[in-house]
Amino acid sequence: MGRLHYMEGIIALAPFWLIYAVFAAVGYWCWQGLFFWLERDSDLRRFFHMLGAVLLFTPAPISAGSSYFAPAFLVFPFTALSSSVQDAMYSLSWFLGGLCIGLMVLALRQFIRWSANRQGKPAEE
Repeated sequence: MGRLHYMEGIIALAPFWLIYAVFAAVGYWCWQGLFFWLERDSDLRRFFHMLGAVLLFTPAPISAGSSYFAPAFLVFPFTALSSSVQDAMYSLSWFLGGLCIGLMVLALRQFIRWSANRQGKPAEE
């Protein structure tokens, strides 16, 4: 009987991640176009843009404890379908981590905009 050969050892994963990053960037550009009806400088529009970036660019292990990653928006439904929703819950923690980072970036950006507007205004007496 021959030895088992796994595809992970044969295929270099970096080119596939590069291709995914290019198509995710195109998807994010399309995602931004979905909110044309919101004002350009609105906070809601910035939040939706952040949400799209988190959905498209957050990776998650393909199974709990695995060293192989895939886009988290694919890991959750396929793990839920193949085993159970309870087994797929670990991928939601990756989404929550991405959302927390995105919200911190939005808060920092908002603080910078607020301080710039405050410094530009004359002091009230």
